[in-house]
Parts: sequence; C-alpha cells; structure tokens
Amino acid sequence: MLDDVTSIEKKCNAAAFDPSGRDVLAFALAERRAARKAAIITLVDIDGSSPREIGAQMAVAEDGRSVGSISSGCLERAIIEEARAALERGAGGVIRYGKGSKYLDVVLPCGSGVDVLYTVDLDPAVLDDCVTALDRRAPQALDFSDHGATLSGHARSEWLDSVFTRAYQPRLRIVAAGAGAELIALSRVASASGYAFCAISPETETLEKCATGEKHLLQSAGQAPDVNIDPWTAFIFLFHDREWELALAPRALDSSAFYVGAVGSRKTHSSRLEVLRGQGVDEEMLTRLDGPIGLLPRTRDPSALAVSVLAGVLSHWPHP
Repeated sequence: MLDDVTSIEKKCNAAAFDPSGRDVLAFALAERRAARKAAIITLVDIDGSSPREIGAQMAVAEDGRSVGSISSGCLERAIIEEARAALERGAGGVIRYGKGSKYLDVVLPCGSGVDVLYTVDLDPAVLDDCVTALDRRAPQALDFSDHGATLSGHARSEWLDSVFTRAYQPRLRIVAAGAGAELIALSRVASASGYAFCAISPETETLEKCATGEKHLLQSAGQAPDVNIDPWTAFIFLFHDREWELALAPRALDSSAFYVGAVGSRKTHSSRLEVLRGQGVDEEMLTRLDGPIGLLPRTRDPSALAVSVLAGVLSHWPHP
C-alpha cells in the first residue's frame, strides 16, 4: 500500500515525464489520499494526426495542478480548465477538440480532431492497486468511464463497450554495466527521460556520480551482482575492459531482458562472440547480443554515445 502521500508526490516528481503513465496515477492517488478531488483525462480517439498516441493521459487536481500530457502543449490549458469544471460539477464525459469540435476557440495547429475522456470520482483503492502493480513491475490495466475507473482484465488500450481500457506497462528499465563517463552520461540521459536505470561498475567514484538510486559495485569478475531482470529491462555493456563484460554476459543473455547489447567496433564484437563461444555460450543465446550498439556510428563522445545507445534501446522496445 502507498499510504505516505509525501513519498507518492516525490515519486511523481522524479522526472519531467514518465512514459509508463505511472506518474499520472500516482498524482491522482496522492490527491485522493489527501481527501482532495482529482480527474484523469485520457486521449481516446484521434481524427487525423497527434503528437501523442491513443491512451495518453493527464491527471488534474481541483486547484489546477497537473501531470502528464495529452497534446504536448496544444490543449493542456483548455483541458485543465475543463477538468476543474468537471470536478466541480461531479461529472465527466467525452469532449472533442479541434476538427469537428463545438469549441471553436480551441484549434489544433495540425488541423486534426481528438476525443478526450474526463474521468472523475476516482477510487483511491483502485489507483493504489494499479500503482502497486507497476512498482512490482507487473503490467496492469484500468477501465475508465466518465465516473471512475476499475481494474481491467484486458491488455490493450481501446474502447470496449462503454469504457476505455488503458493498459499500463512497467517503466522501461536499463541495466548498464561499465565504467567512467559513458556509464555516468547514460544514467543521466535515461533518468532525465523518465526511464528506470540500474548502474553496475567496479568503480565506486563512477557509481557515486550516476543519476540513479539502484547501484551495484563489482568486486570480483566471478561474482555477479543479484540484479532483477524482467521483460521490460534492457541490459547494456559499456566496458572497454573485456574481463567484466565476459563475466556478466552469460547471465544477461540467459535472462528475460528484451534487449542485450554492447559497445565496441564490429571487430571487437566479433572477437567478443568468439570468446563467449569458447566459454560454452550457445549460438541461440549469442544471437541475442547486439553489437555495436547505438544509432549513431563511431561516436567518441560520452554524451553522444549515451543518446545513441538510448535511441538504440528504444528502437527495440516492444511495448507501446
């Protein structure tokens, strides 16, 4: 149970944007725990194009504070005003903005139209169950109507009968093993983007500078840290010292991580695979090891490498 409102609000503010949508749920939960009203607003249909996909959400408090994004800036002010009005009258509903809308003063620059569902009367127990599941790194879904939300057994974000099902996946998590500026830069870029990050390094000073609370110090190449790896986790090797990489690679390849990759040139990667074959790693597992990683070739700057690696991980992310 998330009973501490202060801790919930701190988690909400951990990043400017949480791609998983957990921040929206946690914000609404914090408001309800504090006996304040809150609405959750969901993008349920798009007529044309939109900067956000169907299922994008915002949470709005009765005083106008908000988290999340529906249109990346085009509609947020109008949505907040309407959400406060919906909370005051105690009734939500679907509103069309842009093309085909009765609100002629709210225009989308792209010329599209979007349908937005306002949900009030949120049950804190339901919100808590969903947030707790995501914190356990388990997927969850809620059925939203104009009056409240309930736990759902469906796994896709879509209209079903008279409710909109919003499916939530755990945050993308990157477990990165390395040393020096590359690991530090990747931790900061990933964390600032709202992704979970775990740093593994033999260097205490490097770990101290990483922007994450999940850190593991490597003390022996023969003793890998006990790190949870799930289908929403990518495992990245940033080592230029092969000893640490080869000690950790078999476990990463045998895990449920959706992506495993390592830095280095094509020649380095070919040599890496040969050594792992010599260690008894089978070919099927070796096909999982991507290298060289990143979308930008031949990056030699830690910051550029961090952006390149994160973009590469996102290109393999299988969860919308």
